Amino acid sequence: MVSLALLHPAEKRLMMPKMTREPMHDIQLRPLGDGNSRSIIVTSSAQDFVDALFEDLKAPDWRARLDSMRRRRVGSDGVLGVGLPMHRRFQIALFEAWCAGPGRPRLDPARIAGSGIVVRRISGSQREGWMKRGKSVDGWTLLTRPDSTRAAPDPANAAIRALIDRQKGAPAKPAAETIHALYPAPPDVCAAIGRTVLFAVIPVASNETSDLPPPGVDFQALPAGDRAEMVRHLSEYLKSRRQADMPRAGEELASNWNILDASTAAADGRLGAVGIFLYQAMVELDALGSSRASADLMAVLGEIRLPTAEDSLGRVTAAMDAAQFVRTAAPILIAREANSIGLVMPLRWPEVSDALGERLISAALGCLTEQYKVRVGPEGKFANDNARYVVRGFIRVSGHDGCPDRLLWSMESEPFRILPWWDGDSPAITISLPDLSNLKRTKPSVAFAMPPAIGNLLKGDMKKLKDGEKLSTAGPEIAWLCSFSIPFITICAFIVLNIFLTLFDIIFRWMMFIKICIPIPKPPAPPASGGSG
Repeated sequence: MVSLALLHPAEKRLMMPKMTREPMHDIQLRPLGDGNSRSIIVTSSAQDFVDALFEDLKAPDWRARLDSMRRRRVGSDGVLGVGLPMHRRFQIALFEAWCAGPGRPRLDPARIAGSGIVVRRISGSQREGWMKRGKSVDGWTLLTRPDSTRAAPDPANAAIRALIDRQKGAPAKPAAETIHALYPAPPDVCAAIGRTVLFAVIPVASNETSDLPPPGVDFQALPAGDRAEMVRHLSEYLKSRRQADMPRAGEELASNWNILDASTAAADGRLGAVGIFLYQAMVELDALGSSRASADLMAVLGEIRLPTAEDSLGRVTAAMDAAQFVRTAAPILIAREANSIGLVMPLRWPEVSDALGERLISAALGCLTEQYKVRVGPEGKFANDNARYVVRGFIRVSGHDGCPDRLLWSMESEPFRILPWWDGDSPAITISLPDLSNLKRTKPSVAFAMPPAIGNLLKGDMKKLKDGEKLSTAGPEIAWLCSFSIPFITICAFIVLNIFLTLFDIIFRWMMFIKICIPIPKPPAPPASGGSG
């Protein structure tokens, strides 16, 4: 009989379909210890958590030790909450590979040609994978084939696929799901429990962001309830309304009206409503911007005529449209610029019909859609605190001579949520502050480079600034480099923080939750620094 190894590769490919294949028995990648999806993830708080895990696995009571590593926080919705490395919590996925035969012998690690884990985000009943395309990051993308991984193609096949892709105008590199390492445990660990153990450190923190624009929000197509809330938030001047006189009608606008102050709104609700309108138009909706949505909103506002002067018979002798009013009044009343053109408050705001009011609302929501695109940054890999994730492991098992590798997947882990940085249960980080008697020994350790305008501002009378007066930035065109002591800055900030915490505690009653102080023995005084001998 001629061995396949002695044949030319072309002859071998022709003969392979005609030859009897050696049957392959079933192989499984299961949670370690015959567990279920809830037993895949274990949590370690040991600093050298990998070696600590191996010690636990070699112990006679390794099952009980792993069970203790699965006692973690579960939210009110029953979803597991896992901590971050900064919480001194490390998440590990544990699997075992064995042959589904009598006695379930463990798989020979030498037959594992490749292995890994994937972290996937839950999207309803579907799964999303973190996809990359060469150096580009596509971010979370819905998976159409969640039970496959893109292996490195044969060079000849890769060349053919590249030609086909160029003909189709397809991207040069297809998107591939991010795979994290899944390692076999050392032989002594596997021998101690008689299993082929594979482990992976689950990544739950990442600085990666998607290179693609974040998904937009069409504010005009929101669900009815959400849209109603947005419309309710909009100023009354952006909706249908009856004719009404304007506050301080005919008066020249001034930047010191403080139109957004709560005291101003309390004293004159109509003036406060104008402030809300101008603020929303200028800041929230960017009506003075250059986007198409901004132009559409200003076009609709331009249809509203505002009288600014009348003769003795009540006939309008001067007027401006609402778009012009926003364009000229917002810089004065909101940005507090000088009224160099002598702009006066219109006499009244005319009636706005239901049809025109709906067009105003639609244009305003269109502006919010554009603002969302501009303001929302790229999506971070684990930026969504409410997202739920699962982990799956896979191995590629070498087949018999002439047989391709087999791709075997584990079951999914239980869903988990990554706890935000402020929600950890690790011991608090201690920052040591110097004793008051040692403050003079602290040296300036951080420097601030200030441009001339800020330097001149800081030379002004801070009492005037406290009283709401504007300080001048005029002065010498000299920049400054000012150094400060970090301990001094920390102590000042700590004192101010405690003052405000005490004030706000009257409203929120939060002191017992956010500040915990316990007495400790006085630390020994540092030795006095002496001269060199």
